[in-house]
Amino acid sequence: MMLSTKALAARPSRRALSVRASSVQGKNVFITGGNTGIGYETALTLAREGAKVTIAARDANKAANALAQIRAAVPSAAVDSLPLDLSDLVSVSDCAKRVADSGVAYDVWINNAGVMATPKMSTAQGFEYQLGVNHLGHFALTTAVLPALQAANKPVRVINVASAAHMFGKIDFDDLMRDRNYDAWEAYGQSKLANVMFTYEMARRVGPTSPITVNALHPGVVKTELGRYMIEDDKNKSNPIFPVAMELMKLFMLEPIEGAATSLYLASSPEAEGITGKYWVKSKRAVSSNDSYNRQVAQRLWEVSEELVETALAKARSAPAAAAPALEPATVSA
Repeated sequence: MMLSTKALAARPSRRALSVRASSVQGKNVFITGGNTGIGYETALTLAREGAKVTIAARDANKAANALAQIRAAVPSAAVDSLPLDLSDLVSVSDCAKRVADSGVAYDVWINNAGVMATPKMSTAQGFEYQLGVNHLGHFALTTAVLPALQAANKPVRVINVASAAHMFGKIDFDDLMRDRNYDAWEAYGQSKLANVMFTYEMARRVGPTSPITVNALHPGVVKTELGRYMIEDDKNKSNPIFPVAMELMKLFMLEPIEGAATSLYLASSPEAEGITGKYWVKSKRAVSSNDSYNRQVAQRLWEVSEELVETALAKARSAPAAAAPALEPATVSA
């Protein structure tokens, strides 16, 4: 099967994305999951346009490889990395402290990393893995660095890479960790809905006159490492149709550089300046799910998340560190 000429023409080229990102010269950018997929393409494009980029990643070797690739493509690139394991709140807290101690005043903060449809497992602090990585890890990181972002007293663009999958998500406060009946896709939908609701609630809390803007986006269905758990699933491995279905799906998926388009738009476009508390698809404002606009639920989610993070960190700091799962958050794609 071949993509139509029209479909191919609709796909943004790296050149088009680079021009779009041309207003970031000298800006400081922080990207979680910047070592692979959408995050890597975002980091590379912004570095090419003169931004000073920090990528945060769990695997030090992968981070080093990503930096080497960026420098090879852009010899003048100003890029560095920080260790960050979103499945361990101690690592998240340590990363936030490093950010504060660095004295770098970030202009763009992109919460990009994520996992999708994982088997039932837990973070270092015992949270359901997808909620822990996709929501609680980024919630803890962003709220921890927020005072530093505010103290800079300058425009800061906070960008949360969510997903259209939030449309089928529900925030279940009675079973937030999905202990009763775990479904990988329901858990993923909940974590992505949490991303969108966190965006809206943070925008409300910093206020409409704050120089800090907060927006969420759906990047599209992208060819990244995010779907690796589906491939590794025993049921899928034993299904002879699954490999064929995956190959067919790839024909309709975006390349990572295409999936980075909306992140790049929100990071750089003058048209997005001052706009906050919105959900974006294909670099345009879009309507998110009805549930995502429930202010009471969003406020409660914030308060519950805050309590979970504070309690877990206090407990973790007073006990020997537990070994985190040997898994790495991948760049979000859908």
